Amino acid sequence: MRTKIAATIGPSSRSVETVKAMALAGVSAFRINFSHGSVDEWLRFVRVVREVEDEVGRHLALIGDLRGPSVRIGDLDEPIRLRAGDEAQLVLAERLPGGGDKRIPIPNKSILGKFREGHILLMDDGRVILRVLEGGGERISLKALTDATITSRKNIVIQGRDLELPTITEREVEAVKFAVQEGFDYIGLSYVKGAEDISMLKGMLLSLGAKDIGIIAKIETPTAVNRLEEIVDSADVILVARGDLGMYFSLEEIPRLQERIVDLCIEKGKPVIVATQILGSMIESPVPTRGEIIDVVSAIRQGVDVLMLTGETAVGRYPVEVVKWLSKIIETYEPDIVPQRRRKLRDGDVRDRFAYGVVSLAESLDAVIGVYTRSGRTAMRIASFRPRCRIFSASNSKRTLRKLALIWGIESIMVSSKDYEEGLDELQSRMERLVGGKIMVLTYGLKEEPLHTVRIIQSRRA
Repeated sequence: MRTKIAATIGPSSRSVETVKAMALAGVSAFRINFSHGSVDEWLRFVRVVREVEDEVGRHLALIGDLRGPSVRIGDLDEPIRLRAGDEAQLVLAERLPGGGDKRIPIPNKSILGKFREGHILLMDDGRVILRVLEGGGERISLKALTDATITSRKNIVIQGRDLELPTITEREVEAVKFAVQEGFDYIGLSYVKGAEDISMLKGMLLSLGAKDIGIIAKIETPTAVNRLEEIVDSADVILVARGDLGMYFSLEEIPRLQERIVDLCIEKGKPVIVATQILGSMIESPVPTRGEIIDVVSAIRQGVDVLMLTGETAVGRYPVEVVKWLSKIIETYEPDIVPQRRRKLRDGDVRDRFAYGVVSLAESLDAVIGVYTRSGRTAMRIASFRPRCRIFSASNSKRTLRKLALIWGIESIMVSSKDYEEGLDELQSRMERLVGGKIMVLTYGLKEEPLHTVRIIQSRRA
C-alpha cells in the first residue's frame, strides 16, 4: 500500500496479540496519546510495539501525541444524559456525581471565567452542543441544543474561538522527555498557533540531543488555519485534525479545509496525515458505512501520506477488523487512482530538482526506484512527487526506516552497509529478488554536499 495506516493504541489494543494483528493487517505507525494514561502505561505500549516490530520483521514508527493546552472537564461518577432543551451547569470542581445531577465539573477557574452568554460550547468532537445561558462566578448555566451524553475528561471548546493558552506546558515537557528517552520517531504538537510553537519544540528536542525526532504539527484551530503556510514550512509533518477542526468550524467547511491543507502540503513537499472519524462507525460496528468508504477513497485520491485511526483502535470493539477494512479499501482503489495533486517543481534547491529528475526518468522507463539513504531525506523528496512507480528505500539505520514508515509510497529495506556505494549494491541485489525483470533506477544523495549518483539497470528475471 502506498497510503500508510497509523493506529492509536489504547484499552482495546494494548496486548501484543492485538498490536501484532494490526501490524500484519497493514499498520505502519502506532500512536500513543499522551492525553490519557500514565507513564507506566505508555512504557508498556512502547515495549509492545517494539516487540511486535521484531516479530513481524517490519519497521514501525512510534508517534507520541502531546495533549496540548486543551480544556477538559473533570471526572464524573456517572455519565450525564441530556435531551435537547435540558438545562445543566458548569461548576468549578474536580469531580462530581453526574447522572441526574446535571452538574458538569471543570477544574480550572480561569477558564470558567472565559465563557460568556451566547457562547456555543462543544465537547466530544462536536457530539455535545451547549449554549451558555448565563455566566459568572463559579457556575455557568447551559442549555443542551442536541441530545447528548457527557462523560469524564472530554475536551471542551468555544465554537469559532481560540482560548489563549500556552502550547507547551510543564506536563508536555515531561512527555517530551519520555518520548526522547524511549526513542519515539515523531512527536505530535497539539493546538499549534504558529511557527514559533514548532521552533520552541525543536529547541527543546535539540537540547535533549534528539534533533532527529520529527515534529507533527496538528491543524486544529482557526489560528492554525490562518497561519497555515508558515506552519507547513516549519513542521516536518502536518496532521489534519478533523475532529478538533469540527469543533471550531461548521461541519460543511471541513472537507474544503482538508483539501486546502492537503494541497498545500503536497505543493511544498511535506508529508500529511488525515485523522479522526476515518471509519468512526467501527467503534461499535464490525463493518464501515458506505459514506466512510467514499471518504477514505477521496483522501487517497487527494494524495495523503497517512490515514490515522484514533478511537477506532484505541477504544473500539473491533481494532483489528477496522485495520483490515482500511487496508482492503486502500488496496482495492489505490491501483486505479493517480493523486489529484502532484507536486510541481518550482524554485526548489538542487536536491528537489534531482528528486524530480529521478521520478521523471523512472516513469519514462516504466522502472522502479531504489534509494539508499542515511537520513531518509532523499527518499522523502522522491516520494513527495508521488511517482507512479514503486519506491524502495534502504538504510542501515532503524531510526531512518521507522521514520520512512510514515511516508507515502516507500517500501523499506534494511541493509548492513554504512557506505553509499556498498549500500546501493546491497539494495540492488535485494530489489532484483523483488522486481525481477524490471528496469531499476537506483540512487543516493550525499547529505554533506549536493552530489548525487544514478544507476539505470535492467534487473535479471527472478
